[in-house]
Amino acid sequence: MAKEVYNRFDPTNRWKSVDFVGGRRVQTAELNEMQAMSLYRDKQIGDVIFGSGHILEGGQLLINKEKTLVIVSAARVYLGGIIHDVPETTLTIKGTGEESIGLRVNPQTITYEDDPTLYDPAVGFFNYGMPGAQRTILNPIWVVDDPEATHMYRLVNGELITSNLPPELEGFTPILARRNYDTNGSFLVSGMDGYIEPRDAANVTLVIDAGRAYVLGYQIDKLVPLRLAIPKAQDTRVVVNETKTYLSNTSFYPLNSKPVKALQTVTATVEKTQTITRGNVAGTSDLLPMTPVVDIVSIQAGSTSYVKGTDFQLSGDAVDWSLAGAEPSGGTSYTVTYRYTKLMVIGTDVTLDNNGVKWLGSDRPVPNSTFQTTYEFFLGRKDVYYLTYQGEVHVIHGQSDMHPYPPSSPPDVLELGELYLPPNSDAVVVTNRKPKRLTMLELRSLLDRLERAEYNQALADLDRAAQNSDPSLAKKGVFTDNFTNFERSDVTHPDFNAMINPREKTVHLAVENSFIEMQVNQAASTVRFHERLITLPYTEEVLIDQPFATETMNVNPYQVFGNLATIRLTPSHDTWVETSTVTQSVWGWWADWRSTGTTRTETKVILDEQVPFIRQREVTVVGEGFEPNSDNIKATFDGIPVNLTPINGSAAGTLPNTVRANAQGRFSCTFMIPANVRTGTREVYFWNEV
Repeated sequence: MAKEVYNRFDPTNRWKSVDFVGGRRVQTAELNEMQAMSLYRDKQIGDVIFGSGHILEGGQLLINKEKTLVIVSAARVYLGGIIHDVPETTLTIKGTGEESIGLRVNPQTITYEDDPTLYDPAVGFFNYGMPGAQRTILNPIWVVDDPEATHMYRLVNGELITSNLPPELEGFTPILARRNYDTNGSFLVSGMDGYIEPRDAANVTLVIDAGRAYVLGYQIDKLVPLRLAIPKAQDTRVVVNETKTYLSNTSFYPLNSKPVKALQTVTATVEKTQTITRGNVAGTSDLLPMTPVVDIVSIQAGSTSYVKGTDFQLSGDAVDWSLAGAEPSGGTSYTVTYRYTKLMVIGTDVTLDNNGVKWLGSDRPVPNSTFQTTYEFFLGRKDVYYLTYQGEVHVIHGQSDMHPYPPSSPPDVLELGELYLPPNSDAVVVTNRKPKRLTMLELRSLLDRLERAEYNQALADLDRAAQNSDPSLAKKGVFTDNFTNFERSDVTHPDFNAMINPREKTVHLAVENSFIEMQVNQAASTVRFHERLITLPYTEEVLIDQPFATETMNVNPYQVFGNLATIRLTPSHDTWVETSTVTQSVWGWWADWRSTGTTRTETKVILDEQVPFIRQREVTVVGEGFEPNSDNIKATFDGIPVNLTPINGSAAGTLPNTVRANAQGRFSCTFMIPANVRTGTREVYFWNEV
């Protein structure tokens, strides 16, 4: 049973040390306070160097395909002034919404009753075998959505969004970040372009490429593309009684506001001819069956035609025979042609077709009369997405409107781009802000372009001066060209075939070139191939052999070293050229050709434009560190499943298009890059499935 422990240490007292005085007894509280002071000093130093709640080693997450289980690898975590060794843990998650994985430290007191080794081991002394001091141990455990835990990982819909990365002198990082932000502000270094992928009927997917940025001076790295669900613009507005004029030879009438979601009501003046039985009492009224009645056109009884205003009049929704003129005899029938306002039946009388009203049935408006349509149409929306200094990407949804305005981003963030979501459409337009920092080379390039612009402006001024100074009769014409661009060239002329060297400011005939990828014939080569490295042939010889060791030591303890499997891709990147015919004036650099004993080519950028999609080609993969004899190893390229073909003696998996690892956990295979994958950094993911 734990006994009460006395400890009066309080950091606010600013104690430096416990100073023992001769002749006075030592208190147990003083010994406990010495430990507390030492631990507090350790915590202060550790918080400056590491920052509380940071993973020093390990702690990688492995999320299963169903997004129901998370395996956190063994880790060393600094928390509360102590470095904790946390064993590998498997956690259950929901896989939907936002979830948090944190570390909770549970203290536990151990007494001599729990551990008999805590009895005094000093044999031969009077206190031998007597109880001594208690022990406090700390049990760190990974937990999900525990408010008392220290947050480490943030998951959204089963995907890792942010994590506490290994620190790099965490206490000094805010100082460096503040200086960086004061000097340069928040900026983008590379990548993080956004584009849209289809998702489902209600959402599209915003894909943000991998890249690096600095927000408030803090470095943010995205190693793989991030995908966020964006709801489509499906808010609506109602137009009440939009008026159209009906023409007898026209059945379709486009509506003013588009796209239309649904018709609510369509009303029109319809003409109807019906037989009515006259009442028995003279001078009374006969009700008409269709209401509300707008006008009576004519009344006929046999060969007798009755005159409106003399014989009858419209009174409410009835034929009024109270006038002094003639009227049909009581109990006889007569034919009346009248007009009334009808509420059309959607789907029977009218239908929505191509954002307009299409008339279907026989009941149609009176020619040259108007009809009114009440309908609901979709509105567009503009969103803004931005990056925070914690590495999170957030989206602000704007107000839906016919001509929407983008919302304002909060302060102290890096706005990455804007989304225009057309009404109820997948054709989302992404405008990447590209808040990119310019390097000194890029600034030098801008200066060169400015100098060239000034030179061209001076040349144009010379042209104008020459044209205005010479007598008009003697002037044959003035033409100047400094051969820095194709502004004064008729590149659309069929006989035009020339190249301009903007560096030398010369023009010469075109040179045809072709892009040839080097292929190595390994069978006919005498060199040695080491996957991505080629060396001269050699033989290995053991000079020193020391198979023994006393211990292992991590030479870089503040970086993460995972135990997960690794893959190597050959090639890991690809470069190619796509040629297109220029039919307009070309601005920028063309190829710069020189001869210095041997011919070489310097390729310059023609247009500042990237090829949007990766070309399809075969990739060779070598996998290591998998479980021995792992079966059914699958792969995806940027989330798209690919078919694996085993090579170099590797075996195929039990399932089609999979491979099997050998007893050492290795395999070799190839796959084809899928079509229509965007260029940039893309994730290649291998996993095994039993």
